[in-house]
Amino acid sequence: MRALPLAITAAGLITAIAGGAMGLAAWVGQEEARTEWTAAQSTDVRDAATRQELTRLTFPAQGAEFIVWEGATQKNLLYGPARVEGSAVPGTNGNCIIAAHRDTHFRMLRDVRKDQDILLARNGRVYRYRITGLHIVKAADTRYYGPAPTPTLTLVTCYPFSFLGHAPKRFIVQAQLLEPRQSELQP
Repeated sequence: MRALPLAITAAGLITAIAGGAMGLAAWVGQEEARTEWTAAQSTDVRDAATRQELTRLTFPAQGAEFIVWEGATQKNLLYGPARVEGSAVPGTNGNCIIAAHRDTHFRMLRDVRKDQDILLARNGRVYRYRITGLHIVKAADTRYYGPAPTPTLTLVTCYPFSFLGHAPKRFIVQAQLLEPRQSELQP
């Protein structure tokens, strides 16, 4: 009789420790990225070969800001949002895909709404996107990850937001670039 409450308590403790460790890693990763972002924005000469290109992702309506890592590796996703390798660079034609975990950085996506703005800053330029759609799809549904003929931003995280374990669905936010106009973009 006493084994069941002890097992439940142990499972809860392990879950809390794992969640806390993941949250701490997420915070540390963003602090490291912010330091790198600040250094990259300064006038100091730095060795560009050792520095990855970073993007700042801002949600003005939610008051949230993240530094986006390059490449959606397991480590980068632990540290923050990450641009999927091979997807478009912000501000260019194509589909810029950024992924993050639902239980850390992209939990705030549950509060975004259609017609809100998202800002991406990269290489000294700021790109303003407007949310055009919010979608909940099965994990195997990849229709939002393909190429796009216009500058498109696709944010993806697991869904539901409060699900424990591997979530069966994905929450997709799609946005279109508002500025600069299409004719001003480089290929």
